[in-house]
Amino acid sequence: MHGRQPTPIDSAEENGRPAVGKETSPRPRRQSGVLIVEDDSLVRIMLQAGLERHGFQVWLAANGREAISLHRQHGEAIAVVLLDVRRPGEDGLQTLESLRKRGADVVACFTSGDTGAREPDELLRRGARYVFVTPLCLDDMANILRLLAHGVPANLLPPCTATVRWAREGCAS
Repeated sequence: MHGRQPTPIDSAEENGRPAVGKETSPRPRRQSGVLIVEDDSLVRIMLQAGLERHGFQVWLAANGREAISLHRQHGEAIAVVLLDVRRPGEDGLQTLESLRKRGADVVACFTSGDTGAREPDELLRRGARYVFVTPLCLDDMANILRLLAHGVPANLLPPCTATVRWAREGCAS
């Protein structure tokens, strides 16, 4: 197994006694920051408000150029980049490729109600860790982003198609 091993923890550890018996999630690979790359200002604001409510630090970009600039400035604090698949100009996948060409270590997720010619499976093959299909539940999105920010492998997350089910049935949380 790569990375850090989970460490036991319980309330005893908070009291200065050794912790016994319970495993925790992996340590965060960085801060729990999210860079949102979305051309629709209302969607950007909605995602920002929802994710900040869940304790994330959020940066907003309307396009790929802004995303690259913000990632250059705040990359160490950004755990996940959330990209809209379809945008005017450079689309989400092109922005991800631009970030990676500049040497950025990017955990990327995509969100879209219409992925266009890009199927979710293609996005996953090309490096996305998760594809959120809208409409979605912000609580569920925040939980998945938090898991990714803490280094949980994508194969341990619920399938991407689950967001469609959650959206139809209402939020799971």
